[in-house]
Amino acid sequence: MSNRIVETKTVRTFGIPRDSRTMTINLVLLGALLVLAIALPYLGVSGFAVSLTSTILIAATLASSVNFLAGQGGMVSLGHAGIAAAAAYGAGWASRQGFDPGMQVVFALGLTLFVSLVYGLLSMRTNGIYFLMVTLAVGMLIYGLAFRLSTVTGGENGISGIQRPEWMASYWMFYYVVLGAFVVLTAALWVVGNSPFGASLRGVRDSESRMRSLGYSVASYKLSAFMISGTVAGLAGLLSVWHTHFVSPSSAGVDRSVHLIVMVILGGIGTLLGPLIGAAVVVLVETVLSSYVDRWPTVLGLIFILVILFARAGIAGSTRKLVNRLRRHPPSAPPGDGGPPPEPPGSDASHTQQARREDLS
Repeated sequence: MSNRIVETKTVRTFGIPRDSRTMTINLVLLGALLVLAIALPYLGVSGFAVSLTSTILIAATLASSVNFLAGQGGMVSLGHAGIAAAAAYGAGWASRQGFDPGMQVVFALGLTLFVSLVYGLLSMRTNGIYFLMVTLAVGMLIYGLAFRLSTVTGGENGISGIQRPEWMASYWMFYYVVLGAFVVLTAALWVVGNSPFGASLRGVRDSESRMRSLGYSVASYKLSAFMISGTVAGLAGLLSVWHTHFVSPSSAGVDRSVHLIVMVILGGIGTLLGPLIGAAVVVLVETVLSSYVDRWPTVLGLIFILVILFARAGIAGSTRKLVNRLRRHPPSAPPGDGGPPPEPPGSDASHTQQARREDLS
């Protein structure tokens, strides 16, 4: 038997591992973004800018609910605007009856859970285009009920004068409430997505038949995911009606749900900050650019086309892919820097390398 000589080589790594380094960089960037958001009212910006940022954060929270359902479960919903509108109408009706803001929250969450349950029960055994059509149909049903039940919803005129709690009456205090809600709900969705439940949900997304053969209740996972997503959408609807003090049937329109999908696609499906980036683009175009350009939907359509053509993973997703590609293929090192110098002939290390080459051959 020939004795095999195995060469062992100790590789020293300076600093923390690459994965940990990437996580640290992400946490630092998120922390800097959060500090900037907290300091925004103290940076001398106008009240309109703070209120506009609140609008972006509310839209991002609602888009995050769609992003969770589409990214983790592969279920694209065209009816989430209806869930948010149901919560807004619940708060509006309670305000019209003279209830305090606490009861507004109770009615809003109660309607949110009921409508989400209806959505989930009707769509949990469907997938693909059929899931899309079921959510669209239920969303249109809520839109129609908002018109027909005029004694409750106010019909076409909607419900106005909805007051939020007195302690958040000022625009800057309400901004901090919206910011805190966005951070907490986004973190909660991230935790759920990285939990065993999220892993099972991604398994359902990739292959329902395989998960079913392994004993998983696919319908139950879909229903649970829709309830989680719907609850986040309802909370966003409550914040929205407190922000605008008004709700009308247009809040449940299909165009609102389409805008949510556009936000998710622009930012990147399944990314953490994709909904925030997409919401910022859509809200700024719809609110700011529309003051200067009458054809602002055309501008938004052009932005959407450019993202689809050149950044199919969305702005956040494509940026992450670009950074990972640059990290995997760094610039080539100059000659002489690629490794240790060769050992001189006749040394023990030279014999070891020669024996290893012969053994491998």
